[in-house]
Amino acid sequence: MRISLVAAAALVGGMTGLAIAQAQEVDVHDVWARASIGQVKNSAAYFSVTNRGEVPDRLVSVESSAVERAELHDHIMEDDVARMVEVETIDLDAGETLTLEPGGLHIMLFGLSEPLAPGDSLPLTLHFEQAGSLEVEADVRPLRGGGHGHDHDHGHNHGHGHDHGDHHEDQHHDH
Repeated sequence: MRISLVAAAALVGGMTGLAIAQAQEVDVHDVWARASIGQVKNSAAYFSVTNRGEVPDRLVSVESSAVERAELHDHIMEDDVARMVEVETIDLDAGETLTLEPGGLHIMLFGLSEPLAPGDSLPLTLHFEQAGSLEVEADVRPLRGGGHGHDHDHGHNHGHGHDHGDHHEDQHHDH
């Protein structure tokens, strides 16, 4: 999936060529989400994003009508244990391509309205500081083999107090 967004400068009185020159172009592709596990109402989404503009941008939030909330996350190593932590933004330098993937930066999806099965699609709205909002569809892939060889398991202490549901405790999950 390849979607392009060009955020054009608004034609408001007083706007100059400088504002138009700072318009952003952001390409988002390979958008996918993990199938959910049984009754667990959480998942994760991934994609690659390229800032084709000449100024830095940042992803500031993500929304979906299919979840209660979506958060920007990263994995960190602490005492030889991988932990997932929420981050405020994801920076994207001019000309940079960044891949959100299992074991790294990703979007956590909390409170799925219904389970995600392979072959489903999930609507996401990505909000960029400069480029504005971009609507994409994430293809739902199986738990194993859905990524690019980066599957992993991690502890359930995500470091920010999220409730992952009663059925989550004895299960491993990937994202």
